[in-house]
Amino acid sequence: MDTELLKTFLEVSRTRHFGRAAEALYLTQSAVSFRIRQLETQLGVSLFTRHRNNIRLTPAGESLLPYAENLMSTWQLAKKEVTRSLQHSLLSIGATASLWEAWLGQWLQLLYQQRPTLQLEARIALRHGLINQLHERQLDLLISTEAPKMEELTCQLLGNFSLSLFAASAEPETGERPYIRLEWGADFHTHESRLLVNNPLPVMSTTSALLARSLLPTTGACVFLPSHWAELYPDLTAIADIPPLVRPLYAVWLQNSDQRAQIRQLLKTPMI
Repeated sequence: MDTELLKTFLEVSRTRHFGRAAEALYLTQSAVSFRIRQLETQLGVSLFTRHRNNIRLTPAGESLLPYAENLMSTWQLAKKEVTRSLQHSLLSIGATASLWEAWLGQWLQLLYQQRPTLQLEARIALRHGLINQLHERQLDLLISTEAPKMEELTCQLLGNFSLSLFAASAEPETGERPYIRLEWGADFHTHESRLLVNNPLPVMSTTSALLARSLLPTTGACVFLPSHWAELYPDLTAIADIPPLVRPLYAVWLQNSDQRAQIRQLLKTPMI
């Protein structure tokens, strides 16, 4: 379907006059008539009744009108989006909530300070969901504590970070201190259970480091948080007899991604 034919049809139906439609479209009247005949030939129906200057839509023309309007509207939106994609390279980055809260938020601040016109999409989700988005090309870059072992993916080690066990007070008021489980990756739970005495059942599980920290005073619990948060939040107290856990941080993307060059450029700015 030639959209110019639909555009001409809509203009004639609006003006009810081939001459005025020709002026609006910057065409000759014969060109307008030819386009309408082309459209009628494609559809196998007459779209207008012509009696001197009295031009009206036929029942078939009336039926086509709303579809033509919708098709032209969709086509205009499509052209706008394509043009926008050529002008700006939108890159989507995905990570878990805790990684965004602990490191990636500050990383984005640095990126936008260096590149004020940068356009990014930040996605927060669980790791397995983000990997699926990566394979479906809905996501360009995954930041994760684990490197997926898949040939089609490129993984780059960005560095290591430290997690310390924090509480809101040095000693629990009564009995054993409760525990909040924060999502730091599937293999993290193996190290977690090795360090914690009696492997206590968590009073809460969450993917948000900020939420876990806010609940420490109320619950009297402890939780593994980024070690550098001791400087950001003076109310945090490190549990001295539990050593910090060191975790890797990876950038993951498709080997044949169209955004490879931009991803490598962004990764030159350190995250941790």
